[in-house]
Amino acid sequence: MRTQALIIALVLFIISSSGINAEGLSSRGIKFGFNSSKFTGKDMPGKGIASIPGLTLGYFINYEVSSQFSLQPEFLFTTKGCRINTVGDIYLHNVFTYMEIPVLAKWTFTTEKKWKPYLLGGPFLDLKLLAFNEEGFPEDFKKIDLGLILGAGVRSDKISIGINYNHGFLNFDQSEENIDLKNQTISVVVGFLF
Repeated sequence: MRTQALIIALVLFIISSSGINAEGLSSRGIKFGFNSSKFTGKDMPGKGIASIPGLTLGYFINYEVSSQFSLQPEFLFTTKGCRINTVGDIYLHNVFTYMEIPVLAKWTFTTEKKWKPYLLGGPFLDLKLLAFNEEGFPEDFKKIDLGLILGAGVRSDKISIGINYNHGFLNFDQSEENIDLKNQTISVVVGFLF
């Protein structure tokens, strides 16, 4: 219930922010991307792990503090997970769907060229919406994750292209085996500014 209230509040915030013409609001837009994610941590389950592909889709608002520095909150739907080799040639594909809320500090390098390079970084909060694998819908995973995003890319007035590294800090496993698992994701994202 608390998660649903938070989701509704965030959606209302984003909808209301889209009509703001306040000083400092330099752009907003949508972004999508492709992920490669896997689990990291101690005592990894099974015989081995491999990354799996995923998607990211969402909305962002960019507040310009200066000509080079800006803050960029985002509201994303993203998938993460991992392929685990359990026994023999049997693989278990664990897929998590999250609502991800990063708040990123963005440094854009000033240049006379059309494409300007940037660096970004900041914390994120993940709210788990769904988890599934070949055996069903496991419930022994935490509902939230916290972590850090670091990224770089280039942007023009209308398009941005970047690569992000996303590392979760929390052990999301709640099984009786007490395994330490964290999410790790690399994303290639494209943003359209308006």
